Amino acid sequence: MILSKKQERFLSQLEELWNFFDGSLMNSRLKTSNLRFFLLLTMTVASHRLIRGFLAQLRGGSNDNLESKLRTLMETALNIHYILGDETDDRAKAYILNGGASRVNALDKIIELLEQKKAEAWAAINSTEGYKELRKEKQQELSDLKARFGVENYSWPKIELRARAQDLEELYATIFWYFSEDTHMTSPGLDRILSNVEGRIAFSTNLDLSGLDMEIQTAYASYLEFINLCSDKLDFPAKEELSKFNGSEMLSAVPFSKE
Repeated sequence: MILSKKQERFLSQLEELWNFFDGSLMNSRLKTSNLRFFLLLTMTVASHRLIRGFLAQLRGGSNDNLESKLRTLMETALNIHYILGDETDDRAKAYILNGGASRVNALDKIIELLEQKKAEAWAAINSTEGYKELRKEKQQELSDLKARFGVENYSWPKIELRARAQDLEELYATIFWYFSEDTHMTSPGLDRILSNVEGRIAFSTNLDLSGLDMEIQTAYASYLEFINLCSDKLDFPAKEELSKFNGSEMLSAVPFSKE
């Protein structure tokens, strides 16, 4: 894969940011029991790992389906802004409870399919009774979380509503939507691998680097947003250490709001 000088420069800046923050994480500890800040650090570390994979794929010679990584990064960014936008921790609790409920719901569906003899592959892994036992275990974990949080009813809205609540509708309607096209392999997204050769449709396996500039910019801006949030809320890294990165030419890609 042959990158342009601009793409190589962008990629080097992203690598520099990753190396800087990797060192910061190694020397940092969470000094609060605040649930929102715990989720911030957890999501930031997850994003740090995602960027490592992003860099490894590009250095390995492929940009295929990078859009899926970026969509994940966008959704995580929307989630943490939504969570931090609530001082009461209710949204943080709802995020965790929603994850627990999703597991229970998934097990309900698996058990129903097993009882209808429609899930032979899953039956080979575990028995129906085994899945029921697992469901009971996950249901108890969810009940324990509700008791711990003092919450019985909670609301985790659709992602569009989470974006709207934080004035991030532009991010949802543009960049998140754009990367979703490829993640879900929609018809317009699939058009990228088609070409017209002498009036006939042909398929191409060549790398398409036409959108790579924007993809690297998006990765940089979104990743840096998490690091800036850590600096604001968790006091690391120091703001002066980030001034160089916050002055980067790549920060025109993602319209984050300021808290």
